[in-house]
Amino acid sequence: MPYFCYVHRQAGGVPHFEVLPENSQVGALNRAARLLADRADAVRAEVWEGERLIFTLPRDAAVYPLS
Repeated sequence: MPYFCYVHRQAGGVPHFEVLPENSQVGALNRAARLLADRADAVRAEVWEGERLIFTLPRDAAVYPLS
């Protein structure tokens, strides 16, 4: 099942959405951290597997790769 990422912004509104090409949870979380770091106004990223929330990354986590 694919992983989905929603990047929420400080101003609110509709979050940025991407289907992640990763095959593992760790890969999906690392990709979400990069997406979060790439957006100056982002406050958190959510990683979903289908309808199940896997992980929420706060802004602070964007600078550290996960393993």
